[in-house]
Amino acid sequence: MTATQVENFFQDYAAAFSRFDVDAVGDLWAYPAHMVGRGKRAVLDAEQFRINTMGLRAFYKYHGMAKATKRVLDFTPLTATTASVRTADQILDVNGQPIIAWEHVYLLSDTPYGIKAVTALPDNELDAWQARGTPMGAW
Repeated sequence: MTATQVENFFQDYAAAFSRFDVDAVGDLWAYPAHMVGRGKRAVLDAEQFRINTMGLRAFYKYHGMAKATKRVLDFTPLTATTASVRTADQILDVNGQPIIAWEHVYLLSDTPYGIKAVTALPDNELDAWQARGTPMGAW
């Protein structure tokens, strides 16, 4: 897994969210998917992940998202097939103005099917939405 491959992976990820394409987002994950944040953990199979992503899509649309962006800030290989990645994320409105921004952390795995996300640490996103006065989810 190279830095260029990881950057391309996250450009695909942001593009899928920008299209509100739940299936394309799901295809970028390996299952079970793990979410770890605020001292809680969730393990999602593909259908549970799809339902969660549909909820995110509705939440983002409600708050005016027209585009999602991701920029890789840090790429740290951990083993030959895994890496920790930190991204700078933004949700933009129809005029290209930021609605909200945060840093996100992922664990990626280089699988026989390509690079897949296996774990997300959503603490910073949860904190950003809460600070905005629009908390998301039960976390």
